[in-house]
Amino acid sequence: MNPLVKRFLSHLPFFKTTNGLRDSSWMERIKAPSYQKWFIGVGLAIILTLLISPTLRLPIREYNVGDIATKEIKSNQDLLVEDERSTQEKRIEAEKSALLVYDYDPAVLGDAEHRIRSTFESLSHSFGKVERGIDQNAMRKKEWESSLHIPLNQREWSILLRERFNPSVAEAVLTLIAPILRKGVASDKNLLDPDSDKGLVIRNIQTREERRVLPPFTFLDLREAKNRLRAQADPLSSRFGREKATIILKIAEALLKPNLTFNKNETEERKARERERVNPVYFRVKRGEVILRVGDRVQEEHLFKIKAIKRAQERAHIISLLIGLGLLTFLLLVSLYEFSIKNIRKIVLSQKDLLLFSATLIGIISLLKLFQLLTDALGGEFLSIPSSSFLYLFPVAAGSMLIRIVINSEVAIVFTILSSYFSATLMGNQLFFFIFAFVGSLVGAHKVAQCEQRSILIKAGLTVGAVNTLMIFSYYLISGIPFKMVLLADLSMGFLAGMVASVLVLGITPIVESVFGYTTDIKLLELANMENPILKDLILQAPGTYHHSIIVGSLVEAAAKSIAANPLLARVSAYYHDIGKLKKPLYFIENSGGMENRHDHLTPTMSSLILISHVKDGLEMARETGLGQRIAHIIQQHHGTSLISYFYEKAKGNPETERVDENDFRYPGPKPQTKEAGIVMLADAVEAASRTLSDPTPARIRGLVQRITNSIFLDGQLEECELTLKDLQKIEESFSRILTALFHQRIDYPASPTSGPLKMKDDEDLDSKQAKTYPLRLKKNKKGGPKDIERVGAS
Repeated sequence: MNPLVKRFLSHLPFFKTTNGLRDSSWMERIKAPSYQKWFIGVGLAIILTLLISPTLRLPIREYNVGDIATKEIKSNQDLLVEDERSTQEKRIEAEKSALLVYDYDPAVLGDAEHRIRSTFESLSHSFGKVERGIDQNAMRKKEWESSLHIPLNQREWSILLRERFNPSVAEAVLTLIAPILRKGVASDKNLLDPDSDKGLVIRNIQTREERRVLPPFTFLDLREAKNRLRAQADPLSSRFGREKATIILKIAEALLKPNLTFNKNETEERKARERERVNPVYFRVKRGEVILRVGDRVQEEHLFKIKAIKRAQERAHIISLLIGLGLLTFLLLVSLYEFSIKNIRKIVLSQKDLLLFSATLIGIISLLKLFQLLTDALGGEFLSIPSSSFLYLFPVAAGSMLIRIVINSEVAIVFTILSSYFSATLMGNQLFFFIFAFVGSLVGAHKVAQCEQRSILIKAGLTVGAVNTLMIFSYYLISGIPFKMVLLADLSMGFLAGMVASVLVLGITPIVESVFGYTTDIKLLELANMENPILKDLILQAPGTYHHSIIVGSLVEAAAKSIAANPLLARVSAYYHDIGKLKKPLYFIENSGGMENRHDHLTPTMSSLILISHVKDGLEMARETGLGQRIAHIIQQHHGTSLISYFYEKAKGNPETERVDENDFRYPGPKPQTKEAGIVMLADAVEAASRTLSDPTPARIRGLVQRITNSIFLDGQLEECELTLKDLQKIEESFSRILTALFHQRIDYPASPTSGPLKMKDDEDLDSKQAKTYPLRLKKNKKGGPKDIERVGAS
């Protein structure tokens, strides 16, 4: 750790330590497998969240009404879209419901009354005042004009002077205009808004009282008011005379002014309030609903929906969306992982397995995201194929096929569930795409279960393609339009997806084997080649071990087939299970070639250590030569924790030995963890014991196989693998059948009369020797000889 960082952390309470012990323990805790698995899980959840989030997508192209759509647009979520046209229509109707506001000003009448009365009274009293040197008439005229602003001709002025401005004239004027002004006078009724047909609101600007009036309106405009005044000419003439009546009408018309005015601001405010009370009109867009199809003409309704999708993509709550998606993704991964490792026996994932699992899942979803972006960028069609059809071309099954080849079927099922779920989420939460990806991936994983030849991958791809086409066709049948124009394109893309998946797995598998150190069935085929350097070394340095391994390989292959285990893994592991004997080949009886037994000069404890060491040496050689973990595990487990009984008994019988610990004479283990490891253990012991049979009849072979199997079973060596009693019975039958075939009887050919009784052809002689002496040549019973060591499992 950087010294500066270490100094900073040392001041924190969590990191305060004595002599750096806490710091080192913290670093060791980070390196623990459990912590590393959590880091991988959290990292996987974060990356998947970013990939499936709606933020990583191409923007939707701008369209105008009348444009032709160049690609399909779907809604990836439920949306409420505002119908702007309907909303606007409702708001216009609401505005129309707001009545026009007219202000009624009662001060117009009051001002007229005050001015005319005060003027007539003042002028009338002026006749009682006589002031010399002042032109009284001029003063009166000046006051008249300043107060009433009503121009009079000389004749009209003379009549008023003659009448001495009789107040009755003023009262007659007020009698004419007061009723009209009280009803209200507008400037011009023709200027009323057409919406006034619904009525008006007349508001007294002094008292703020309002009243609603409906057509026909009782108020008059200025023209109507003046006409009504003129209609009073005859009654006035009969009362005051024609001359005075004319003056009264003239003064009344001059004082008659509009007292109803349209209040535009108040009217607009009331319309705005009515408009705001209107709730927007929405219509629902379902998730997965097609907004525009390729070739459709864009309508205004389409633009509303597209605008809503864009707004959903540009929402301000993207942080909360990411947090929610991340939490959901993390819970899904954790719950599925915890359930799998605790309830599915074969799911035991190391950090390397989790890393490959995560990398493959991220790779599949990332490629699908990129593929989706590319199809969007291509537009409506590419090579005359709709862009929507290209989504079926994506090889989503490749991930499950790879996981099945590299790890096992149980993990492949979990991977299939996750990849199908995230793929469907990425495609807009489409249920059909989940089913499409799930079934295709499951079929692909099943078809590569025994991938012993590369051609199996191609056949698996063909099968996946065929299943894809059936699923697509069934989807069209369910939709009720089975023979659409795009059906052929969709079916073609679905079939090609299977082929692309097989080719992709075919190319990636060697890379995964190299980078992660896995041993797939394809690599097992390469290791089964007898030209492998390790097997060549066995032939030259340990021929007996080589011969033993080949026979064990034949035994385990037949047994694995009988119980549906992996016969290829079992056979290849049998070839390499004893490679540790290359370190000390002459200490193992099958390689001694009849020479002196080297264990005669060793203590039982030392001999047991040498025998045990071949497991450790074999494990180191497997790692150095890159045989892979599966073979390495079987090398490590093929003796389990079994007891080297010969040397244990020999040590117990030695009087010089004070105390003998049985654990010193047991292999370190672990016990077989898989069916293949258990089969190799059984075949190894059975093949070694079968060499001691003096008369290998089928019955004796069957009895030997049963005895060895029961001994190993009762010792508890098979309790951690998945072999059942039914499996053991099938394994015994397979072993008995193969060993019976190996120890078959041969006819002893008579000697040729011309060559003497002992002269035979070289090949017949060799064949006869093998048939008669092979089981007996190794059955020497000298002290510490081959027979004893073979019986204790020294092979």
